Amino acid sequence: MYRLKGLNGFIALIVVFAIIISGCSSGKPDKENQGSGSDKKVTLRFSWWGGDGRHEATLAAIEAYKKIAPNVTIEAEYQGFDGYVQKVKTQLASATSADIIQLDVPWMKELTKNDFFLDLSKQEGLSLEGFDQDFLNNFSVYNDKMVALPSGVNAYALVINKTAADKLGVPTDIQWDWDTLYEEGKKLHDKDNTKYLLLADHGMLMQDFTNMLKQRTGTQWINEDYSLGFTKEEAAGALEWIDKAMKAGVYQPLGESDLFFGKTEQNPKWINQDIPIISAMSSTLLSLRSVLPEGVEVVTALPAIDKNAKNSAVLVRPSQLIAVSSKSKHPEESVKFLNWLMNDAETAVILGDVRSIPASSSAQTAAVEAGKIDEAITKAVEMGLKNAGIVDNAISTNSEVSALLQDVIEKVAYGKLTPDKAAQELVSSLEKKLKELQGR
Repeated sequence: MYRLKGLNGFIALIVVFAIIISGCSSGKPDKENQGSGSDKKVTLRFSWWGGDGRHEATLAAIEAYKKIAPNVTIEAEYQGFDGYVQKVKTQLASATSADIIQLDVPWMKELTKNDFFLDLSKQEGLSLEGFDQDFLNNFSVYNDKMVALPSGVNAYALVINKTAADKLGVPTDIQWDWDTLYEEGKKLHDKDNTKYLLLADHGMLMQDFTNMLKQRTGTQWINEDYSLGFTKEEAAGALEWIDKAMKAGVYQPLGESDLFFGKTEQNPKWINQDIPIISAMSSTLLSLRSVLPEGVEVVTALPAIDKNAKNSAVLVRPSQLIAVSSKSKHPEESVKFLNWLMNDAETAVILGDVRSIPASSSAQTAAVEAGKIDEAITKAVEMGLKNAGIVDNAISTNSEVSALLQDVIEKVAYGKLTPDKAAQELVSSLEKKLKELQGR
C-alpha cells in the first residue's frame, strides 16, 4: 500500500542542495553498465511532454547517447501537455506505450492499479545512490514497488516578470498573501483595464483554491480516510476570494486564459507583458521566459500564503516521473538508458534545468558546476524546500476528484454559481464521489 511519509525527505534534500550549491562534488557515476553491452541493434521509444526548450535539450541528450550505445536507437515521441495523459492511458491499456515514459505525480495512483511499469528497485544497471530515499518513498513507490524515478525537484512558485512589474508599479520584493494579491491586482486593473496581475487557467485556479484551504485548515483538503478536510463554509470563503478577484480584474478572465491551458507561454497577455505574474511550477520557468524579449528579468517568489496560515501549503514534488514499461521488449536497454539520463554528468549538462533541479545528486553537481541551473529556478526550489507544506496525498489528486473541482471553479469564474451555492455543490458531489472511490 502506497503511503506518504511526510517531509523528512525534503529536509534531507535541503542538506544535499546546500552542499551542491557550495561547490562540493559528490563525484561522477560509474560508467560501468551504462550504454549497451551487446552489438545487437535495439530500438527504444521515449515519450515526454514539454516546451521547445525541453524538447531541444532532450533530443540533444538522445543524440549524445549514440556515442555511449551506438547500437541503440531512441525514437522520440514528444508533445505539449494537453492531451498527453489521455494518449498515455490509451497506450498503456493497449500495450502500445513507449518503452520509457515521462509521467506526472497526480496520475500515478490510477496508473499503478495495473502492472504497467517495471519495479526499478530490482533492476541491474540502475544506480539509486544519488536519490534521496524519503523523496523516492513519497513519490516513486506504489504498492511496495518503485515504479518511476523523479526527473527533478520542482517547486510551486510565483514566476514574476520583474521588468514589467517595475514598469507597472507592482512590488516584487514582498511575501505575497491573498490580501496583497487582491489589493495590488485591483489597483493595477483599475489603472489600466487591459492589464491583469495574475495569469491563471483553470488548473492554477484549482491550485489556488486548494492551497487556500490547506493554509487555513492546516490539513489535507481531502483526508486519507476519504472524508473532506474542510467545511462548506471554508470552501465558500475560498471561492468568495476567487470570485472577488475575478470581478476586480486580478486574474485574466478564464475564457481567455484557458485557451492556452497546457501551453501558458503562448498566452499573448504574457508575451506582450500585460500580465507580470504567473503561479507555476519551477520547471516551466524556462519556457515562460523564452517568449519574452531579450533582457527581460524574470524572478521567483513564494506563492501566496494566508496571513494566519496553519500550514504553508507550498508544493514541492518531482518535476515529472520517468518509468519503464513492463511490456518493453528491451527492458535491460531501457533501464540502462534511464540510468544514463538520470545520473550521467555529461547528460546533466546537456539537459540543465529543463526539468527543474535534477533529482540525482551527481546530476545536480554536474549541472550546477557547469552553470546550467538558472538562478531563478534555484531560488524557487530553495524557497520551496525551506517552506515546504503538506505533501498531497493520492486521493487529493485523483482525476475524478479534480474533474469535480474543476467544474465548480469554472462555474464560479464564469459567474454561473455564487460562491455559497458552488461550495454546497462541491461538498455534495465530492462526498458522493469519495464514497464511490472508497468502495472500489
